[in-house]
Amino acid sequence: MKKFVIAKFAALAAVGLLSQGAFAADGTINFTGEIVDAPCSISPNSQNMTVPLGKVSRTAFDGATAGTAVVGKKATPAKFTIDLLGCGATAKGATVTFTGTADTDATLLRLANAGQVGVGAASGVAIELGDSAGTKIPLGQESGQYVLGLGDNSLKFQAAYIATKTAVTVGPANATAQFTVAYK
Repeated sequence: MKKFVIAKFAALAAVGLLSQGAFAADGTINFTGEIVDAPCSISPNSQNMTVPLGKVSRTAFDGATAGTAVVGKKATPAKFTIDLLGCGATAKGATVTFTGTADTDATLLRLANAGQVGVGAASGVAIELGDSAGTKIPLGQESGQYVLGLGDNSLKFQAAYIATKTAVTVGPANATAQFTVAYK
């Protein structure tokens, strides 16, 4: 009987020691945010997003002459949204201003191709931002006004590669933009 009780205590002690491993930290989670005085909240999914523009063939920018791009010709746009949450009664409308590094080849304030470190970046292309209808939104300028209703609202946009030179070369074509929402 004593051996049985000792065996039980030994088993309980072993289980207790093994369970300590379940409480060990395996990683860290950082929670970030800010409380702001605004009529809407910006969805966490909209604050740091990636918009894939895809793998676009260089020939998508060609005109009548193969190998010669048409300046201003765009690839198929990628659509994205900025979601506003919990908009109150004071939120009647909003505009969005995008900022970032402007392309030096384009006088119309498009996003520059930052390429990828250590890899030859594509050249002769930039990224043009537009509203849901494709109306261009120049960098540093407000979009057209979006009408807001009570509750959640999705502001729809699109981005597309656009030829800025007659010679488009292949390689990574990435850019980063920041946005600011102004409520009207």
